[in-house]
Amino acid sequence: MKKHLPGIVLSSITFILLVISLGSVSGQTGAGQPADGKSAVSDSASLSLAERIKIYPIPVKSELIADNIDGVTMIEIFDVTGNKCLNEVCDNHNQVIIEVSQLRKGIYFIRFISPRATIMKRFIKE
Repeated sequence: MKKHLPGIVLSSITFILLVISLGSVSGQTGAGQPADGKSAVSDSASLSLAERIKIYPIPVKSELIADNIDGVTMIEIFDVTGNKCLNEVCDNHNQVIIEVSQLRKGIYFIRFISPRATIMKRFIKE
């Protein structure tokens, strides 16, 4: 009989990290209120950026492509424990190819930072 507990635990950790990151990106305070008047603009900018940016192939083996990244100034990759694995400056690029062959197999989060918004996406490294 197989037990699927590790997958459930990993999914729970992933969900918690995503909720925490979304809360900090949206500018919410602990009371659930916007931190300032700019959060609505930031939320719409984040949504627009999240819809526009595409990452592929998923799962990735050696090179991750990030497409439609106009306006993004920095890309950071984190493992599921929150440790930063990679950091790349990408001013004035529409596409960037990120070498990820040195990463271990697993789930990673990629953060795209622009002056107007910050978003995170998830990918799997084979």
